[in-house]
Amino acid sequence: MTDAVTYPSVRLVLDLHEQVVAEGDATEPGVRSEAAVESALQYVSEGFFGEVPESTHEKAVHLMRLLVADHPFVDGNKRTALRTVVVFYMLNGYTFDYGDEIRTLLRRFATDEAEVDIETAVVYFRSCTRRN
Repeated sequence: MTDAVTYPSVRLVLDLHEQVVAEGDATEPGVRSEAAVESALQYVSEGFFGEVPESTHEKAVHLMRLLVADHPFVDGNKRTALRTVVVFYMLNGYTFDYGDEIRTLLRRFATDEAEVDIETAVVYFRSCTRRN
């Protein structure tokens, strides 16, 4: 297993979403399912049915995937997921310096989550991070 990992709280994710809404002129506010946020955080920290993401990068990919695919917010799900992953990495001593490819990944998580190769996404996330 990896070193101790720090996870964002549900409240922090909701606050990040509020920031996203405040920054976007056309972003509609609202939370559809706080339970979906809780579930995403629980999965990356504890896993489900014996499956637990192991590395920090695996956890980050799944956190993004779940916050996008489960659509917990009325609007701004992809932006909130990205910001949450950036903060997750910061909490764990990393900088996440992503490129334009992240937009494609976010769209794929939103529209065709099952077709995303998680291992490829983990490799991409790992290549975009550096230890602080």
